[in-house]
Amino acid sequence: MLSANPAVDIDSAPCRNPLTLSECKLFAATSLLGLILVLLMPVFAQEAYYWTYAQHPGLSYFDHPPMVAWSIWLGTRLAGDGVLGLRLGTWLCSVGSAWFGMLLLRDFGARTGGIRAWLLLTAGVPILASTKFLASPDASLVFFWTLCLWALWRARTGALAWWLFAGAAAGGALLSKYTAIFLAVGGVLVLLLDPMFRRQLRRPGPWLGVGVAALVFQPVFLWNLEHHFASFRFQTETRAQNAQFGVKWLLELVLQQIGVLNPFVAVAFAGALPWVVRRVPRNPALLYVLAFGLPLPLFLLLDSLWVQVKINWLIPAYVPLLLGGCLWWEERSPAFPRWRRLTLALGVSVVACGLTCAWVVRFVPQTAGSSWEGWEEIASCAERWEECIDLEDGEEGNLFFFAGDYRDASQLDRELVAMVARRPGGHHLEDVMSAQNVLGRPALMYDYWFDALQHVGQDAVFVLPRPSMRRQLLDDVEHRFAKVERVETVAVERLGRRVMDADIFVCRHYLGPESSRHR
Repeated sequence: MLSANPAVDIDSAPCRNPLTLSECKLFAATSLLGLILVLLMPVFAQEAYYWTYAQHPGLSYFDHPPMVAWSIWLGTRLAGDGVLGLRLGTWLCSVGSAWFGMLLLRDFGARTGGIRAWLLLTAGVPILASTKFLASPDASLVFFWTLCLWALWRARTGALAWWLFAGAAAGGALLSKYTAIFLAVGGVLVLLLDPMFRRQLRRPGPWLGVGVAALVFQPVFLWNLEHHFASFRFQTETRAQNAQFGVKWLLELVLQQIGVLNPFVAVAFAGALPWVVRRVPRNPALLYVLAFGLPLPLFLLLDSLWVQVKINWLIPAYVPLLLGGCLWWEERSPAFPRWRRLTLALGVSVVACGLTCAWVVRFVPQTAGSSWEGWEEIASCAERWEECIDLEDGEEGNLFFFAGDYRDASQLDRELVAMVARRPGGHHLEDVMSAQNVLGRPALMYDYWFDALQHVGQDAVFVLPRPSMRRQLLDDVEHRFAKVERVETVAVERLGRRVMDADIFVCRHYLGPESSRHR
């Protein structure tokens, strides 16, 4: 258990005791689980979209900072464009998050029970487990957030090097996702409320740390400066335009978070929070986890009264809150009835073990939203029709591909690139893939990569997955080409069951994004 006087342990030098063999084994097991998921899980549409980021290296991007693109770019250079290259950075970030979470717990004074609980939670909390294999900004955000918390806790003693390290980690978090700004909120709270931190305000450490974070964040600022602050405005003004007061999104958010947190953990969470709050005056570690864990959820819960909050936006806050829960578990669990301990352990273990079977999603029909299976067959068919048009016209390069939205376009682009790369001497034409901006609709980064007006007069191959649900989209396509002809339907089957279908269209003579044959 924790010391009866936690402040004694916490205010002393950081823990230097080596990890036990059981802790190392559990760390290796959870890391291996992440690697298995990296290799077995299909590539989801949003991951493919981030892969397209890496094909267009830049200082930042319209809807996200650049860390996910840089991570995928490096991973694909080291391990190719397959799933390992796509997700290598994600997996390494998840390993780092688990490791620095352990180190922070040890500095808090936790022993084996708390550290084991943390490692199990990294696999047994679905939203946290997703950062082990999904190529997304959340993986690097959680890593740099955790790294910053660890470095900042060590900076509490006044060492300048730790303040600079914490600032660099905060900058890395900001390069991952804009929600990292809540690190500043937590930092202000501990500087004001924790006496040891408050003494640092008279020293250069905190101020230099903020300067380092701002310096690391400069690529995003420079990109926004060049593009009229488009990304900053998208994350603020654009979202506020759709605001409408109501409780629907609040209830939706609460129910979603119970699910992605793991209902067993959510119930335990509710029981642990009063314990944590009561001990804050005597335990600065608990003040620390609340300062960095509560502001973001409280803000997003309030925000959900006006706008829809996405299911993964709370994820960084769960790191300090779960670490606080591990301290609670280590001290309180010996007094719990056996059934209570077994129930929580079983709930966490079921999710962790269930992840090893998550690859069966390949056989689940893709009825709406994201897609993850069948794109190799769809891309093969689309390329075949491109070759037919080239032979018919006798001219290469006078054609582009597009899909109904940015996610479908990204899946198609990734598979086309992979197909060409497998051929000796194959090459893929750049900037021939587009999305709904062909129809005059906003398409996130595709608005920057593909100038629709430059392709007026060209032919196109249009790919429309789940066509029965998207008739209006096809109508819009027909208004922007001289002729649109469906040439093939691709039925994607797995184990004899149809999981998705897609129509392939040949579109002649593009009229432009604002054109209509019926005007």
